Amino acid sequence: MDRQAIISLKVYKDNQIFLLNCQENESVLKALQRQGLFIPAVCAGRGTCGKCRIHVLEGNLTISEQDKRVFTSGDLKDGYRLACLAFPREDCVIRLMTEEEADFAVLAEIGFHGEVENNYDLNQILHVVGGRTEPEGKTEASDNISPYAIAIDIGTTTIAMHLVDIDNGNIINTYTAVNKQRAYGADVISRIQASCDGWKDSLRECIRMDLLEGIQMLMKNCTDAKVKRDATDKRASNITVDGHQVTEIVISGNTTMGHLFMGYSCETLGHYPYQPVNNGWINLTFQEAYGVEYMDLPVTMLPGISTFVGADITAGLLTCGFDRFDKPCMLIDLGTNGEMAIGNKEHIYVTSTAAGPAFEGGNITCGTGSIAGAISHVTIKKSRASYQTIGNREAIGICGTGVIELVSELLKENIIDDTGLLLPEYFEEGYPLNERIIFTQKDVRELQLAKAAIRAGVETLINCYGITIQELDRIYLAGGFGYQVDLEKAIHIGLLPQEFRGKLIAAGNTSLAGAVKYLTESSAKERMDQIIASAQEIHLSNRQEFNDLYIEYMLFEKDDIEE
Repeated sequence: MDRQAIISLKVYKDNQIFLLNCQENESVLKALQRQGLFIPAVCAGRGTCGKCRIHVLEGNLTISEQDKRVFTSGDLKDGYRLACLAFPREDCVIRLMTEEEADFAVLAEIGFHGEVENNYDLNQILHVVGGRTEPEGKTEASDNISPYAIAIDIGTTTIAMHLVDIDNGNIINTYTAVNKQRAYGADVISRIQASCDGWKDSLRECIRMDLLEGIQMLMKNCTDAKVKRDATDKRASNITVDGHQVTEIVISGNTTMGHLFMGYSCETLGHYPYQPVNNGWINLTFQEAYGVEYMDLPVTMLPGISTFVGADITAGLLTCGFDRFDKPCMLIDLGTNGEMAIGNKEHIYVTSTAAGPAFEGGNITCGTGSIAGAISHVTIKKSRASYQTIGNREAIGICGTGVIELVSELLKENIIDDTGLLLPEYFEEGYPLNERIIFTQKDVRELQLAKAAIRAGVETLINCYGITIQELDRIYLAGGFGYQVDLEKAIHIGLLPQEFRGKLIAAGNTSLAGAVKYLTESSAKERMDQIIASAQEIHLSNRQEFNDLYIEYMLFEKDDIEE
């Protein structure tokens, strides 16, 4: 049998140069992934999101039909292509043209946002993490301060970590980053498919690297108010924490993220009856968790409730105190896989609905994540749009909160009707926010699909619990999207019921907060076990009511459209 032809790729990314091999009939995207070079591919390489853009500097790459939809004729002539649909037949020199996801705005807790860069190699990471290789095991600073622990939330899109003083619960340092597994798709279904298609080990190493980078950064340049120059000095001091002072790591995340981190097979997650390999408490050594021996401490994976209601929701229910409520409350985590729970200390119903990536800017023509330059707020007056961007940077796309606000404004101005149809003058080319960024008829439909799934799931769960919307005491919105979204505009488009007004609480990163609570509250494990024991999963796909409501809420409610 003939050996496969090997094609050479010279890749420019920022100020770095990479020399890679591309196998015959392999896309540029797959070649980059296989050799550990991160590039966003929100649609999992199907050519629909338009995010994996490259610029061909030397060589030739055939123009695909999707390239023609994403790029102008001038761009195509200049050599712009989508990496997922680029199959080299000769050696090429390319530049990666993706957005800078180091500026991704990640919610670490209520009121906290973080932006970091991740430009560290494994040797650098292990050098810092490897404090336990010191023979004596103590630094001078460690005699004066309490031990620490690390709380981690592995989100589908983002990663957030806290370094916690376990004596008093103070947050000493925070790290946030984009989950580089986005290179394999924006949603859990895409990640499951990638794992099943032979990328399981790559996905595991990807998240291990992300977390090791985070551990490195958490342990540098910390601020601890207890470290003082003398007894009268009340100011905080900068410290560097070494591996001896960290006594425990606890990880929260959805079931798929847990499987990918553990290296479990995802076959049973993607096919009926959708059973996890292990969704309970998992206790590991550092070496078992990360594949290196540079720290000697236990790592705990928090338990989930079901395959699609994972540890992030268990932690969120703990954070909000559902096991202590007398009146029924609701928790909603808006993302690609919208999870929700309803209940009190007696009984909790949980469910999950596939909303798709529209709330995170995915599958939107000019969509982007919550990065600097993303349009996040929109107003329209007399058919002309004005907007704000994250970081007040030049607009590069529109993120999920911007999509919500834009659709609300389009409804208010009667530029789209209750069926979601754009006015004729915008139907073909889309509604322009500026000369480069447009919102198309397809984008409206993506938002309708997402909001219908969430709204139908919310109302089905409430009905299953046997109460009315009015009987809900409080509704907690978890996650970065729920924290940033304009709640009135979310209600205006029918994403959430009008009856939620006055009861909504933006709860922030409840998954990370639950991990911190586990580290600092002695009863947290018992409380989480109680939450899981009292929880019952509702399968929406088995309920005709959900299907009927889903179709109903595809439309925009006429009462909401009126000013």
